[in-house]
Amino acid sequence: MSPLLRSSANRVLKALSVIMDIEEILKIEILENGEMFVLLKSGGKPMYQYIYREAAEVYWDNEVKGFKAPAPRKWSHSDGFKQIVIVTASGLGVSLKLLNDTSWINVPEQTKAEICAVPNT
Repeated sequence: MSPLLRSSANRVLKALSVIMDIEEILKIEILENGEMFVLLKSGGKPMYQYIYREAAEVYWDNEVKGFKAPAPRKWSHSDGFKQIVIVTASGLGVSLKLLNDTSWINVPEQTKAEICAVPNT
């Protein structure tokens, strides 16, 4: 993600976080095939299935109760996480929040550090 895009995304997220619903992240998992899941503590809401309409390669998986992103082609997993955060904020009005006890499954330490550094999570 370019520095300009990152800066713009950070400003948008900061502004939107004041008026958005907050969903706590229960678990972040990277599967063997490279897909990344961000599972919600609440189990989510039925309206989350419409995230696909944003056409941003972020999807809701009703079985696991979380957002997913395909295996990265150009971006890193941390950029994929940022994409999920941005799209849920802009498309659903939902701010994702990391918890102290969020579970990290198959997430390298470097990626975890980068994800933890994402503003407003």
